[in-house]
Amino acid sequence: MGMLTLVDTATAADRESIRDGLEALVGVVPGLEKADVRFDLGLKEGNASIVFAMTFDTAESWQAYGGHPAHVAVVTERIAPVLASKAFVQVDGAVA
Repeated sequence: MGMLTLVDTATAADRESIRDGLEALVGVVPGLEKADVRFDLGLKEGNASIVFAMTFDTAESWQAYGGHPAHVAVVTERIAPVLASKAFVQVDGAVA
């Protein structure tokens, strides 16, 4: 699971592009079974902007995911330009 906090200048289109990019990795990255990407409702200041859970078939698939060219492209082209901070945790059932 991951949380992304975007810069204040990030737009709804930026958030949607990140969601679309992460969800499009299913079927492209071996072992990635599901991508659940959600936006913060904006009810409290200081929250992360996006939370996501990526479900993999094995821990090895998750490890390979980090270097997969499609994942690297999403990070480089869609996330990094608007990223303020990030946090991740790996748990049984959803490894992000």
